[in-house]
Amino acid sequence: MLVTGYDALSGDLSISYDPACSAADHQIEFGTLASVSTGTYSGQDCGIGSSGSYDNFDPGPDSYFFIVVGNDGVSIEGSYGLSLVGGSSAEREPDLLDPVCSFTQDLSERCDGPVDPLLELTAYRPQSEFYGLPIQRYAVPEGDELTPGAGVRVNGDDDDLNGVADAVDTSVPGENDLIEVTLVASPEVPPAGIEYRLERSNGNILAWSASTKETELFGAMDSVPLTFDSSPLTIWIEMPQAGEADLELLAWSTTEQAAVASDTVHFFPYTSVIIALGGESQVPDDPPLEPNNHGTFQIALELYRQGYDVHMYDEDVVSASGAGTAYNEVVSAVDERGVLGVAIYGYSHGGGSTNALARRLDDNRGSIGLFIIEFTGYMDGIDNDSDFDIGTETALPPSTQYHANYYENPGCGLFALCGGPIGGADFDLNVTSTAWGASLTHFTVDDAPEVTSGIRDQLTARVPR
Repeated sequence: MLVTGYDALSGDLSISYDPACSAADHQIEFGTLASVSTGTYSGQDCGIGSSGSYDNFDPGPDSYFFIVVGNDGVSIEGSYGLSLVGGSSAEREPDLLDPVCSFTQDLSERCDGPVDPLLELTAYRPQSEFYGLPIQRYAVPEGDELTPGAGVRVNGDDDDLNGVADAVDTSVPGENDLIEVTLVASPEVPPAGIEYRLERSNGNILAWSASTKETELFGAMDSVPLTFDSSPLTIWIEMPQAGEADLELLAWSTTEQAAVASDTVHFFPYTSVIIALGGESQVPDDPPLEPNNHGTFQIALELYRQGYDVHMYDEDVVSASGAGTAYNEVVSAVDERGVLGVAIYGYSHGGGSTNALARRLDDNRGSIGLFIIEFTGYMDGIDNDSDFDIGTETALPPSTQYHANYYENPGCGLFALCGGPIGGADFDLNVTSTAWGASLTHFTVDDAPEVTSGIRDQLTARVPR
């Protein structure tokens, strides 16, 4: 395509182009130059003919990109051409809005033969308590799909309480250990000589039709044909027992017996569980209800997005004896999911609850199974024997392999709560003695970037996913 002229009076551009083979007509698709990187179209000029020239194109007073697209003059349009995506050639997305001239794209008879389909396999982070609550639904970033991959909880529990382990059950209302995966193929109907396939590297993972399991896709096979009734297609990945595996979406050439396009996600079993306990009246949410005053949950969300199995709670789910929802989660992780590593941290009363939870876990090791408390952390820890407890938490959590303690201590009292030093802590810092923390109070210490990054970085250095 070439711009051959411009009429300054009318604003019309004249263009010449090579007509698409077998096209009865053409249209111009255009968009603002600011949208060229996203390929977003803002308008169309329909019915420009098939002569190879057009003298009346006027997109308006702005800077524009534009493309000439061939069509059959009735309902079918062809290719929008190729662009570089991630350094490789890929088909440009069509204008799906079709505000003026409405066509359905068909690439099966393009002049240079069919292009390889575009495939996208996307895995999501695990369900935490409820799917999307309190932590939102997050996709595994493209750069993390192979390393470290998508974490999966080994499905050894009994979510529907029917007395049958979920790993051997085929329908599980309330199931929360499967990983959502969406599959996209463009075009949805593969070109002639191509079929879509779903493959796994081994039997460590199963693929189900629903979050409650229902229909398993692989059966005894590791490669099965796939039909896209709609796009995206959603499946759910289960790991019945610990073991890594890859899931791959393929466009398979039936003539060459080889993949012409593919996308892969690696899956690994979680070996740790992280418990985050907020302070008094702090309710876990995503984003936190007070974004600048809930540092405990900001850390938790960062760890979750990094691929950890994170559970964030109000500190009162841990009783003075350590019993409660958080304790049950850790026991299930160890006893039913094969988890070895445990990390617990908390702010204010959440610090006191961290100690109570670690103490109960340590006391009940014989009945729980093998585990290691790899990390604990306090941010201005306060005893939590009741909602009105104002005493400084001074105890080191029993059997912790590493304890990080941040506290402010300009002087404590009824209206000046503060943490204190912890004997035996591996990291023990009175932030009041630092230049960056001198003005921090009990109500702001958990939000200081130096504190939140310190807890996060010391945890990730010692706790594998």
